[in-house]
Amino acid sequence: MEFGKVEYICAGQKKGGRPETRALILTLVEQGDEALLRKMGIRALRLKRIARLTSEAHGQGRLLGYEDLSNLLMTSLATLKRDVAYLEAHGATVMIRGRRNGRKAPESPATFCRVAEEVGA
Repeated sequence: MEFGKVEYICAGQKKGGRPETRALILTLVEQGDEALLRKMGIRALRLKRIARLTSEAHGQGRLLGYEDLSNLLMTSLATLKRDVAYLEAHGATVMIRGRRNGRKAPESPATFCRVAEEVGA
């Protein structure tokens, strides 16, 4: 497996409601993360990772929940909810499992990162 990638076991449901687990390959660390951390701080890095992880999971046919993100990023649920609200308030779409209101298809991770950088997160 490549540097920065992790295998994450994600729970889901098949049609008919039967539980199913699937291994996702997610990028926890990628080139440029360290520079973003130094230039813009931990919040900007966390916003980028939220965008990247949710987009990658969606691309593999799964949605991550807040609990999944909390485990992956070692961040509280309250912080994650604030960060997702912040991204969405600035035009990004974040696909999260278990949300009541429908969401449109996610934009590319580059869009999320651009949003984070434009607002100086």
